[in-house]
Amino acid sequence: MDEAVQAVGPKTRVGFLQGRRWATLTFAQPAMLTVFAALSTVAGCRARPAAGASLPIHTEIAPQPVRVGEATVTITGIVDGLKEPLAGVRIQVEGDMAHPGMAPVFADAKEIAPGTYQAQLNLNMPGDWVVLEHIRLADGTRIERQLDVRGVKAQ
Repeated sequence: MDEAVQAVGPKTRVGFLQGRRWATLTFAQPAMLTVFAALSTVAGCRARPAAGASLPIHTEIAPQPVRVGEATVTITGIVDGLKEPLAGVRIQVEGDMAHPGMAPVFADAKEIAPGTYQAQLNLNMPGDWVVLEHIRLADGTRIERQLDVRGVKAQ
């Protein structure tokens, strides 16, 4: 191979290999590329407001204190910008024990009044629970909410 190398600056080489030009990057150039890539990634991973974050959703669990057995989960505040109840909303409520190894329990919430939904969730063991609300609006927007339920009492 016919190769010619020419120095054009500190720690930079420009050469010609079979009539084609090639360059070796300086030490600073890869470092700058790495910093640029890292900053681009951080800017792209910036926290965005969750879909539906502006909805005034409120959740209540009854009875209080929460006991093993059927718990009524009531979700309110599923309204549009004019405070009108949204139609066509689907809500699935999931209950998970806070410690691993237990099977989750599920219930579908039903609309009991405009913008108000209710589900019967069977909390079958005492202890700490996490209640997840999987909300899907008619336009396809998904909202995920979490509620910690500590100290579910035995019957």
